[in-house]
Amino acid sequence: MTLNRREFLRTLALVCMPTPSVVYSERVLDDLWAATEPEAMPALDWGDLSAVMACWGRFTWSHVVTGYHCDLQTMLHDSITATGKQVSPERPSTVIVVLRGGSGLHLDQCRAVSSAFPSAVPICSELWFAAAPAPALVDKLRLTVVVSS
Repeated sequence: MTLNRREFLRTLALVCMPTPSVVYSERVLDDLWAATEPEAMPALDWGDLSAVMACWGRFTWSHVVTGYHCDLQTMLHDSITATGKQVSPERPSTVIVVLRGGSGLHLDQCRAVSSAFPSAVPICSELWFAAAPAPALVDKLRLTVVVSS
């Protein structure tokens, strides 16, 4: 039996992380691992991502919204509003934003998401962005945001 790269990374994360990854939903984990794939734009480093997730422990917050391409601005507004309530200037946070889409994932959508979040997150926070294909989404987009405690 062979494992694809994402299944292998998920298994490795479950074994190597000091904190159980069950605090993340399957969808959030899948989006985070997809952000490490070579076809992600830009691809996040798996070692950096797993180290950050291990440091976060059980106290993370995530927000996932799925919609059609034409709803990207609404998805962004909802995600930025929700993220803004979780991030505090007194308590620096790391924020990871992953945009996923089917065959219709375009560079202008990636640019819209990556440029919208810096204004929503205080300057003292670290912001990571990646976009990755998700063939199962066909004509939809999914925006996943994970915030450290």
